Amino acid sequence: MMLMLLIAGCSFNANQPNEGGKSSGKVPKRIVSLMPSNTEILYELGLGDKVVGVSTVDDYPEDVKNKEQFDAMNLNKEALIKAQPDLIVAHETQKASQGKVLEGLEKSGIKVVYIKDAKSLNEMYQTFEQVGEATGTEKEAQTLVKETKKNIEKVIDGIPNKKSAPKVFVEIASEPEIYTTGNHTFMDDMLHQLKAENVFDDQEGWPKVDKEQIIKKNPDVMLATSGVTTADYQQAVSQRGGFEEVSAVKKDRIKALNDDLLSRPGPRLDDGMKKLRDAIYE
Repeated sequence: MMLMLLIAGCSFNANQPNEGGKSSGKVPKRIVSLMPSNTEILYELGLGDKVVGVSTVDDYPEDVKNKEQFDAMNLNKEALIKAQPDLIVAHETQKASQGKVLEGLEKSGIKVVYIKDAKSLNEMYQTFEQVGEATGTEKEAQTLVKETKKNIEKVIDGIPNKKSAPKVFVEIASEPEIYTTGNHTFMDDMLHQLKAENVFDDQEGWPKVDKEQIIKKNPDVMLATSGVTTADYQQAVSQRGGFEEVSAVKKDRIKALNDDLLSRPGPRLDDGMKKLRDAIYE
């Protein structure tokens, strides 16, 4: 499911960077990135000029529009070989659907690095370090980790004092089937970091839920990260029978947020968390 792939973050499980954070690896000359979050990390590490290809869903930074695009869910081996990358930054979920193509590219001499899902902020920081290791930019990666941690700490420090944690429902996909975020997901960790309660953290992963379950959870805040506008989300919720008794509806605490900022565990996450914090506590 493409939505779940985009929500997925990245955390390549490799050896830790060498002590002192000095670059020991060789910086690749031509990189193809098949996941938007990894593309953003590569650019932040100063490797934008080395990126020659990105996925068809990449849209940030603006420079990616000048790069060759590849369908990450349907890779074309010949097109990738023609791009002449010496490094392909792939996602672990692509092993199932695109493993044969990627294995063939490895056999032809192209290095392929598989990035795992980041299910917490700590795993996101590991991703920065490990992408840095794969590209010979360990020192830059350590700097990025420190800067991002500092920025996110500022966001957390700005949380208002509350007697109880706000109960939050996050809608990542809407009708006809509603999906939300459960336990052991990146969004769940962000909510906990922001001292909020994910009303569906008693379920694993990205569960499908029905309207009755949401009403029963009675969230204080309802947030959509499915790409809709706040006005459209409020309109959709207003048409759901029984929701007039939900606390979030009564208090008019229904909002849509930029899904890219929250679904991509990367350098812009502090901006995403600030918007998430403000939406929860406004």
